[in-house]
Amino acid sequence: MKITGIVKGIVLPLFLALLIPGIAAGQATKGQYVADFGAAYAKALDSEAKSGFVGIDLFAGKMITNNICLGMGAGADIISYEKVGDLHSRLTVIPLLVKAKYFLNLGPMLQAYVSAGAGAYRVTPHLNEPIGDIRYSMNQPGGAVGIGIDYWFLLLQGVGFSVEYHMFNTDIDPFSYFVARVEYCLIKL
Repeated sequence: MKITGIVKGIVLPLFLALLIPGIAAGQATKGQYVADFGAAYAKALDSEAKSGFVGIDLFAGKMITNNICLGMGAGADIISYEKVGDLHSRLTVIPLLVKAKYFLNLGPMLQAYVSAGAGAYRVTPHLNEPIGDIRYSMNQPGGAVGIGIDYWFLLLQGVGFSVEYHMFNTDIDPFSYFVARVEYCLIKL
């Protein structure tokens, strides 16, 4: 009898609190600003690309509703890297995107999201090594889509993981790459 009372009084409400999505103090809400700083592994999807390498990324935005965030994203991704003798050949991409994120609250401190962005890509091959259709530095339009998850462990601070797929035009065909990123997240009141 006592066990049933404990289950009804403590365990069941605790389970429902974790199961039913809701907004908690550890999640951004309407009118707040958010920022994500990330370190990434980036890899070109072209068959002529070499191994993937590192990237850094920044996103800053404002929560328009409790679930939608609009902002700007920028980064520097080395999407193809190869050591050639004493030289290092690489293809660097610098995206500058207007992004939107839609958050889904999974629990008191856990949020999943999908993102989409559009903007400009600065593409720079190093040592003039062509990779796919990229033979020289260029600015191209493009966009990105992604998914991610944030864990808010200190009310206004958290960590996250995301995966993004980027695509942009070249002179001949579209070019794409992916980024897997670990992020440090902040909420500004």
